[in-house]
Formats: sequence, C-alpha cells, structure tokens
Amino acid sequence: KANRPPPDAELLAQLPYLEPLVAAFGLPLVRQAGLEADDLIASAVHTAMHMAVQEAQANSEGGDKITIVTSDKDLLQLVADGPVTVRLFDSLKDKFLGPQEAVEKFGVPSSQVLQVQALMGDSSDNIPGIAGVGPKTAAELVQQFGDLETLFARLSEVKRDSLREKLAAGRDAAFLSRQLASLKADVPLDTTAWAVRVNLAQAATYLREELEFKSLAARLETNAKRRDNLHGLSDATTPPQALSKVVQADGWGPYRALLTMAEWQDFLRKIRAAGMVALDTETTSLNPRQAQLVGVCLAVCDEAVYVPVKPASRQGGTAAPDLFAADVVGPHGVAGLDLQADLLALMADADVRKIGHNLKYDWEVLEGYLGPNFALLNYDDTLLLAQASLNPTVLMSGGFGLDNLAKQLLGHAMIPFAQVAGKGKAQVTFDQVPLAAATDYAAEDALATLRLWQVLQAALPHRVYETIERPLLPVLVRMEQTGVCVDAPYLRQLSANMATELAAHEAQIHTLAGQPFNVQSTQQLAVVLFDTLGAGTDKQRKNRSTAVDVLEDLAEGTGPAAAIAALMVQYRQAQKLRSTYTEALLHQLEPATGRVHTHYMQMGAATGRFSSSEPNLQNIPIRTEAGRRVRQAFVPQAGWEMVSADYSQIELRLMAHLSGSKALKQAFNEGLDIHTYTASLVAGVPLAAVSKEQRRAAKFINFGLVYGMGARSLALQIGCSMAEAQSWIDAYFARYDGVRDYMEFNKRQVRERGYVETLFGRKVWLPEIHSAHAGLRAGAERAAINAPLQGSNADIIKLAMVQVAAALNATRPKQATLLLQVHDELVLEAAPEAVEWLKTTLPKLMSQVVTLDVPVLVEVGVGPNWDAAH
Repeated sequence: KANRPPPDAELLAQLPYLEPLVAAFGLPLVRQAGLEADDLIASAVHTAMHMAVQEAQANSEGGDKITIVTSDKDLLQLVADGPVTVRLFDSLKDKFLGPQEAVEKFGVPSSQVLQVQALMGDSSDNIPGIAGVGPKTAAELVQQFGDLETLFARLSEVKRDSLREKLAAGRDAAFLSRQLASLKADVPLDTTAWAVRVNLAQAATYLREELEFKSLAARLETNAKRRDNLHGLSDATTPPQALSKVVQADGWGPYRALLTMAEWQDFLRKIRAAGMVALDTETTSLNPRQAQLVGVCLAVCDEAVYVPVKPASRQGGTAAPDLFAADVVGPHGVAGLDLQADLLALMADADVRKIGHNLKYDWEVLEGYLGPNFALLNYDDTLLLAQASLNPTVLMSGGFGLDNLAKQLLGHAMIPFAQVAGKGKAQVTFDQVPLAAATDYAAEDALATLRLWQVLQAALPHRVYETIERPLLPVLVRMEQTGVCVDAPYLRQLSANMATELAAHEAQIHTLAGQPFNVQSTQQLAVVLFDTLGAGTDKQRKNRSTAVDVLEDLAEGTGPAAAIAALMVQYRQAQKLRSTYTEALLHQLEPATGRVHTHYMQMGAATGRFSSSEPNLQNIPIRTEAGRRVRQAFVPQAGWEMVSADYSQIELRLMAHLSGSKALKQAFNEGLDIHTYTASLVAGVPLAAVSKEQRRAAKFINFGLVYGMGARSLALQIGCSMAEAQSWIDAYFARYDGVRDYMEFNKRQVRERGYVETLFGRKVWLPEIHSAHAGLRAGAERAAINAPLQGSNADIIKLAMVQVAAALNATRPKQATLLLQVHDELVLEAAPEAVEWLKTTLPKLMSQVVTLDVPVLVEVGVGPNWDAAH
C-alpha cells in the first residue's frame, strides 16, 4: 500500500467504535494477525463452499449461495457458478456481480482474473504489473494463452515486436504481481463463530447510549418493529397475532394433480363452499396473446392443486396450432381435462372471489382459452395489493414478484422456474415439464398467492386499491388485447430515412474532426473533443465524459468541437429512436392482429404512474421533429380517426390546489396563460409587455420548480447567470404565496415519515431521505416536492380511464376504443360517427373525476395519426 496516502485521522478515531457496533448487531467478526480482509474473505468463501457441497451431498439437495458484500472488483476472481454460486454485492451501486460481470470487467472468466491482474498491475495496491500493458492488452493475452506460464513459454507467438519486448522485460514483475494479487484461500477458520443472530434492539441501544445517535437508533427500532410485522406492512399497524395463522400454516405441500373429472368436480365444490380461490395459469409463453394454456393451479383453504387442461385453439383471431394431440395425450404426458365450461362459469360467479398475482396476465390467457364470453367477476390481485400496501424499500431489490413477496412476507423460498424447466438453451416450455415437478411448482404458486392475499388484506389502503387500481385492471386488459395499428410501410421508409441522416451526420462529424473515427465509441469521441480539439474545461477534459449534458454544454461554444457536440446530440437521439422504435416496432407487430401490443405496468413508478414496455410508448419525445415522425406511424384502423384527450397543465393546477396559492389559483380561474402570467408577476411588467424570452424563462420556472429545480439548473436552461436565476426564483416565491410553504411542508413530511401522500392518499416512499449521502438526501427532498403532484396526476388519469371505458362500453361499444395511456394523455381510435360525441364527452368525463380549486381542462384533438391528433 506504499502509494496510498495515510488514512484520515478522523477515520482512525472512529475505528474503536466499529467492532462493538458490529457485535451489538449480532454479526460475527473474523480477524487474524498478519492477514488482510481479502485473504479472510477468500478463505471464508472456500470454506463455506466446501461445507455447502458436503451438506448438499448428505441431504441429496441442491447447493447454496454465497454473497461477498464489497465494492472491490478484485474479488471478482472468487465469483462462480455451479452447485454453490458465489456473487459479489456492490452495496454502493445496489448491484449483484457474477461471472458475466467478471468477463465484462476483466475480459476473461473469473478463474483467469488473477492472470490479467498480474499483467496489468494495480497502482493503488502497489502491484507493478508489466509496464505498458493495460487492461485490454492483458485480457487479450490471457484469452490467447490462458496463464503466465503458457504465455512466457510461447512468447515468440506474440506478433507485435514492441509488446513482445515489454513482456520479456517484465517477466519477473508479472510473476511477482500475480503473487501479490493472489488471495490466500487456505486459512483455517473457526466456523463455530459464524452464527448470525441479528439483534436490532441491542444495536439501537448501543447507538443511543454509547454514540448518542438518537435519531438513528429510533429509525432502527422502527425497522425492527416492521421486520417483526413481516417486513414493513403499511404503517406497521398489523398485530403479529393476526399474521401468525398465515405464517405458521401447515407447511407447503404436499400438492396433488387433478387428473379425472371426478377429482375436479369435487375440488370445484370446495371452491364454491369456501367462496374464494387463488388461481394461476401455466402456459407456454410470457406473451399472453401467444401463450397456450397448459394447466390451471388453484388453492383453497391451504389445499393447492394443479390441473392439466385439454388444449384448445385460441378463441377469436387466428387459431394457433394445438401443441398436443388433445384426444390422445395432453400436457406432461397425461390427458388434460376439458375445463372450459366449468372455468367459464366459475370466473363469472360473483359469489366466489378470485385471487391472482399479476392477474392481468392470467385474465388475458383465460380469455384466449375460454373465448369472447369470458367474464371475471369479484377478483383481487395480490401484485396490486402489495404495490398499494407496502413500502417497497423493505422488499429490497427483489421487488413485488411472487417469489420475493413469498420470501419477504411469508418466509418461504419458492421453487425456481429454472429448477423445473431448465435455463438458457436447455429450457423447455411448461408442457414439457414432468408432471410431478409441474404439480409442485404450479400448486405452490397458487398457495403462495392465497397466503399473500390473507396477509396483505390487513394492510390494505382501501381508497387507493378499491377506488383506483382494482377497477382499472379490466380496462388495461382490454387495451393490451386491442393494441394499436402501425403503418408498417411508413415505418420502413422512416427507418431508411433515419439511416441516411445518421450516415450524413457521421460524415459531417468526420469532416469537422479532420479524421474518421467510431462516433459510437465514447472513448474515441473523447479523444477527438478533448485531446485533438482541446475542447471543454479542465474538469471536463479530466473526467472525459461525453454524456449528453456535457455535449450540450460544449455545443454552446464555437468552432469544430461545438459543431461536433451538437451533431452528436442529434445523432444519438436519432440512433435511439431508430433502434428503439422504427426498427423494433416492425418486429413487435403481432401477425395474428397486425398491431403492436404494449405491456402496461399499472404501478411502474413509486408515484403510481404507468410504465410500458415492448414497446415502451412513454418515452417517445414529443418536442422533437424526429419523435413526432415516430408518432405519425401510430394510426387507427382503416376509415377511423385517432383521438387524443390531454389534461392541460394538470400538475401546475394541482400545485395551485395543494399549495393554496391565491395568485396561482387566480391565474387558472381567470383562464390566463400561466407562463405569461408568471413572467408578468416575476418580472414586474404588464401582461401585454411580457417578451418571448421572459415567457420562456417563466415556463422553465413553472415546470422546473415542481421538480425541485434550483438556480443552477434554471441558469443552464435559460442561459443566464446563477445570480439572475436565483432572483427569478426568489421573485416567483414572493409573488406566489403558499408555494414555498407547501414545498417545505413536503420536505418535513418525508423527513419525519419517510413518505409523502397524493391527493387520494397514495403513499410515495422516498427512502433516500435517510441516506448518509447528502446528494441522495437532497434528491429525496426534490422528489418530495413533485411526488404528490405526479402521483395525484397518475391517480386522476387512472380514474379517468375507468370512467371513459365505462362510457364507451355503455354507449359506443363498437364505435370507439381506448388504445393508449401516455402520462397526461389518453389515445383512442373512433369511427367517424363517434368523433363529435368524443370531442364533447371526453372533456366532461375526464374533468369530473376530481374537484380542485381551479378548473380541470382537457384538450381533445383528432387526426389520421397519433401526432396529428395530439
């Protein structure tokens, strides 16, 4: 460590307090004189692997998982797959790293990382390596020769003379470096000291009494209570005794398959007697419109079963070929049961509650299996329940998937899909899984869903779930099933045009640079901008970033570098649009419908906003010409029109309502242009005297401040000094009474409670507010300002979707269809005879879902494509 500066004196002063804190948490501490932590970690990993393999052999079970918590990438040489998996967890980036990441970092498998380190060295650890050999060259050499011994034995095969000479001169340094970089993995360790008995109450006592960290101790005690209440059920109000019946239920299994109609009818009677059933479908595809139903899994009163079904062609649209000979053999080598009539009646039975997890998928699959008469009544979705009920931070990185919820809330590890169906190229579809394995996997899903529903009911925020999320589910099912038409010939031509534009941009950049280079390489672009042309500040040249904000900053200058930066911004935008949309959309057209079918995540963000995927329709830019050209590819069915209904400045109107600002409310109530009005107030000039530049600045302030924008960001946006930007902001708060108080109130709320609330009571959790990192805390405060606005906006658009869908079904079922939701906008396709009705009805329906202190306005547009209608 000779090249490192001495440790910070303040750090050294804290070390005596560290080990008692570790002990207070109930964590084991391993130390040995003369050894570094890396060596002890390596020895612990190898010891644990040996123990896990022995235990697996003794119990005839699978292996174990070992996680090394570190941000030190050198320890990637320990990661492995196999009976026992070893992963790094980088807690600074909240990311797991395995063999694939080892290859990405060092260019070789983890078993050869040491060889690469020996060649390239590491100045921070005073490991010399071979002078002039960098990471890329080292990786190439190890890829070719495998290890140092082979490399130096076959040194004559290295083609470049200069490299061969460097290697010959540095041979001894390479072997010394390998020795220095090696981890000592054979240290005898006392494994009896490894037991982990986490004691949060004891740790909180130490923090409060010894370190006087009272706030931190209080947070830790709160977390302890939440963990006792199954990891953070909303407000931690659920009494443990109310959950014990679920958690301590009689095991998981054994499960059984129902293979005769008599068994099925008997279980059907149990369902109707119980008045509820948890269900899940097993299929051949993640795409519900292409999936073939293989089986149905059901759970009632802690009994879970799996029922292979008789295959059937999809109802409606183009029939898919049967995957099995239905009259001879069914799924898993057994005859499936013909459940269509019984399932159709069961799903429509309002006296039986149907419970699913990600029910939207099962809904679409069952509709495809059961036909157009399918109806699902009296249903609950545990995915939506969990998202509406739980603080997502307590679920760590696993999210709201069934496996993670079962682990976090029920303490049960679910059977992995790869365990029954394989993975990678060896993975089979579910119909090929042996019946016994299929039964255990499928029935467990249904039982976990039932138990999760029982747990989550205790923490249910009824207003959000029952009023907003639950009624929206069938609307999204219909939208996903309907899809939207895409003008394929137009899209192909647009893609070709974009390719021509990209080539022209590239040629122009090469001319300005005075040399050809790979414009998609950030490293080569950095060389051209910062080294060849000398662009940027000292800091920019040192950091060598070519991110879009840096390019936009460079583009403000003059000369070739500024022109290249401006062209690169355009190039990247066009390239992203072409790869993400113009090319991808053509591949995402479904042959059976001739449309693209986006997948909506009903609560894709913490605020409750939607996200969409395959394709993602939320991120098509509307303010750029290229983005608008992509939107022109989305068209209605032949002879119909596209109709767009868009809330006007809804988040600013919500700010007026929630803050109670008299001036802000006056502007909206009098129907004034809010940006001109703001400019008039802030600049102190009459409305008629407001300039374009002043209105532009006011627009950035109006929208920026609801996202917590500061003076620096505003200055960059409107091209003024920090002092001028701050004067604009100060004047804004002085004129708009109540806005600053509202913002400060939200900041206090999130610091005290960890969350803020929307107008409808949805909790938006912001865990970074308690981060030790000042930047993350500041980001959480900015989010706390906007989250109630954005979340309330999301709630409003969801309520509007339910109202619009109901009105269409009641009065125009065959004349208009809801297609898309994008932020504040709903997109429909409509027959000509329904257009005028929609232009009148949509504003009325959408504005009435919420009552604010200011008018809620909806703008409706009509056109031959999405862009023209917006």
